[in-house]
Amino acid sequence: MKPSANVLEITACAVLILVSFVGNTCLFYSTRKCTTGRLQTSFLLIFSLAFVHLIKNLVVNVMKIVYSSGILLDSVGCKVLHFTAALTTSLAIWFMLHFALFYHRKLYQIVYPLSEATELDQQKHSLKGISALWVAGVAVYIPVLVYTRKPEHLNAGNSTGSLSTNRIYMDCLTGFGNEQVAFYYGKIFLALIDILPLAGLVLVCFWMSFLLSEKKKVTYGDIWIGMDDSEIEILRGAKFSILLMLLLTPLWISHFILVYFLKDLAACVFTPAALTALSSGFSALSPFLLMLVNYRVKLVSFCGAKEEKSTPQPANITLSPYA
Repeated sequence: MKPSANVLEITACAVLILVSFVGNTCLFYSTRKCTTGRLQTSFLLIFSLAFVHLIKNLVVNVMKIVYSSGILLDSVGCKVLHFTAALTTSLAIWFMLHFALFYHRKLYQIVYPLSEATELDQQKHSLKGISALWVAGVAVYIPVLVYTRKPEHLNAGNSTGSLSTNRIYMDCLTGFGNEQVAFYYGKIFLALIDILPLAGLVLVCFWMSFLLSEKKKVTYGDIWIGMDDSEIEILRGAKFSILLMLLLTPLWISHFILVYFLKDLAACVFTPAALTALSSGFSALSPFLLMLVNYRVKLVSFCGAKEEKSTPQPANITLSPYA
């Protein structure tokens, strides 16, 4: 007997919740363990991404499990579902763009060395930028939170048995009361605030690929003297930013295309699970890649800072400049 759409969707949600919870919890722990004193910009971005991923899985996917189990959502549940799903998707894209821009700037300074006298000011600006993204995300989706509602005429008996892949969203409609507002805000604006940052992320990552190829050609007086720990972290951050972009972009585009042609795919029993996997796949898999950004360096340059203080070098020893 073939499994039903509800069973497949519940299974997909449960697997994604488990993987995301384990991955993001480990990401929180490993990153927090390396922080000493003032948080670095990369750590703030990682914390923000992990928090967004946990919200997406622990709220959106849990509500999908509840709905697929036969428990219908009320108006408040509809508002929370729509608002959280849209907000976490956009914030994940925005924070990834910020993450890529951060390592792009660092990588650019390595390939084309510039003065770093304003580093502290830039770190303050990054903190303000991260806070601004949270505020902007909530502000952008307030109309979705306000105007989402549950239609009163729906028949409860038809909701649980329908094979429609989008029935949970059809039962929770967003009615703006004006066709122009629904078109320009609900379709054009809400699509562009994801598409434009995603396009920017792709361009930044392609630029980083070029800088990484240029980095291989860089020499210091025709002598290669190796890389310090901070430079290794920057190179790893740039490379993993590219990998994360290659993961995020196909998932978002595939989900967008499936939703756009949803009516033609409504009869497929696997579509609800596929849509769930596409919408939450990045939040489940990306933490394991983000943990690798500082995997090697944290033992030396970040987490090893306290160990270096406890074992000072003797004053009579002269270290080689190439040590």
